Amino acid sequence: MIITFFKIRLSQFLRLLKGIGLFRIIVLLLILWFVSFTVFSFLILPENTSKSLIVIALLLLSIHASRKDKHFIKTTIKSSYSIYLSEYLFLILPFLVIWIVYNNWIGIGLLIPIVLLISLISIDLKLQYLGSIIKLLINPFSSRLNSKFKVSLPFISNSSFEWISGIRRNLLLLFPVYLFFLAFSFKPYVAVVGLIFISILVSGFYYLGEPREFVEFFAKNPREFILRKIFINLKQLLILFTPILIIALLFQTSTWYYLIGAVIISFLIQVLTIVFKYGLFEENANLNRNSIITSINILFVIVPLFWPVPLIMGIRYYIKACENLKKYFHD
Repeated sequence: MIITFFKIRLSQFLRLLKGIGLFRIIVLLLILWFVSFTVFSFLILPENTSKSLIVIALLLLSIHASRKDKHFIKTTIKSSYSIYLSEYLFLILPFLVIWIVYNNWIGIGLLIPIVLLISLISIDLKLQYLGSIIKLLINPFSSRLNSKFKVSLPFISNSSFEWISGIRRNLLLLFPVYLFFLAFSFKPYVAVVGLIFISILVSGFYYLGEPREFVEFFAKNPREFILRKIFINLKQLLILFTPILIIALLFQTSTWYYLIGAVIISFLIQVLTIVFKYGLFEENANLNRNSIITSINILFVIVPLFWPVPLIMGIRYYIKACENLKKYFHD
């Protein structure tokens, strides 16, 4: 069954490559080569083992939490755990090979249990139950709990449906990740990685096209619409970052310039995500296809050498977004 499942994954991958096209594949290969070289240079240093484990664990947890095929796997395969485990072991195989070659047995010994644990995480836990627990903790004197979880945080604007929907759908991932970075933000550079990682998670909120009414009543013209979206997003993100920043600045004052850089990169990620969303906007549509172009530009933002690329692409898609939105504000 596992071999059959990998064959299905291979067919999906080949179909994706056909959709991308030859020119984009060449560009992606060049980017992949550069990223692989950078990651390799980082992994071979023993002092980077703990940081590597944290990043790999968070990436695997993000993949596991956002999978869309959990119900299919559970209903068609007897041992869903074996599928998750085999896929995640395949994904970490390059890291294992590098650490075997460079005799980093501590990294290997810790990474494999992490994969075993992530694969075991229950996929049946419902958000509404967790929501009820949180609501009970916040208000223990409440006489009645609503079994349907509703996001109600004071810093989230009622007009920011992306955040409300995104937090509701991804709370099981966001909550522990945020607490982890908050708890360890007193350590060097943890806050820097955390701010960027949280920003990337938040950017995933913007892969859903809203109804026409949500657009028409949000602003008076395309330019105001996009700028208001960006302003609300950055304000909410900054409020989310504030506790982590305060702890990091109290315990790691000397790294203040890294924190400023992380905030700037996080903000750029949000701006690009919103611009790309409305540059390729469709009403009531799943915009997951935007994730490829958005992910590439996020990668370019994180690697300063390529900063001109997201700048040029951002300007281009901002113009395109204004054109796409004109029809919603036409008199």
